This record gives sequence, structure tokens and C-alpha cells, in this order.
Amino acid sequence: MNPSERAEVDRLFSIKFDSHLDEGHGSCIFRDDANAAIVAGALRYFDRTRYELHAWCVMPNHVHAMIYLRRGADLERVMHSWKSYTAHRIGRGVIWQREYFDRIIRDARDFQTTRSYVLNNPFKAGLRWWKWVGYGS
Repeated sequence: MNPSERAEVDRLFSIKFDSHLDEGHGSCIFRDDANAAIVAGALRYFDRTRYELHAWCVMPNHVHAMIYLRRGADLERVMHSWKSYTAHRIGRGVIWQREYFDRIIRDARDFQTTRSYVLNNPFKAGLRWWKWVGYGS
């Protein structure tokens, strides 16, 4: 498969996967305000110390966080911190998948497109008055 074909396959998979999540499949434990508040608090906690939080969204069954890591911060450790803290506080056993999906923002246009996607994800998924979305500091 050449690079342009691979990019198209990745794009189509991403669209299908996003649609699956937006339809509310899987465990939706973050539909509960108490659980969503724990996750939102964890995302905001190290804003301006370990990372710059540009946008975030806690959906019923997944989370988006757009961050810029500060010098010395490590994405894998940040993710582990979020997941272990929130799983412990929510106390419902395994609530996170092992892996996570990350991507690099390449330029100002990509930054704006990604931030718009994160902030508009609840509306796109039909969650008209969803409060678990915001900007960083």
C-alpha cells in the first residue's frame, strides 16, 4: 500500500471509529457527572506545570485532551497519572483501555482544526448541553 492509500485507509478508519464512539457504544461511565468531574479535574490539575492544556472534553465513553508537554514531562507518565488517579477515585475496576491515541500538531491550522474538533465533539455526538468540555488556563 502506498502512502496516499494508507492515509486514506487511516482517514476512513478514524471516521468510522469516531462515529462508533459518538453513537455511545461501549461503557459510558463518564455520563455520570461525578465520574466526569473526576476526569475533568485530573486533566486540569497539572495544567501549567506538566503541560499546557489547550482544550479538553470528557465524553460519555472517551476523553480528548489537547496538551503541550512542558520540558521534562513525558506523555506516557502523564497518561498513566490521569488513568490511575481517575480509576482509583471512580473505583469501578478497569475503566481505561491500555493504549491511547496521540498525534502531533504540525502547524497553526492543524492546531485550530484539532481544538475545534475537541470542543465541538459533544455537539457532533448530539449532546447539546454537555458541560464537560473546555479550554485550559
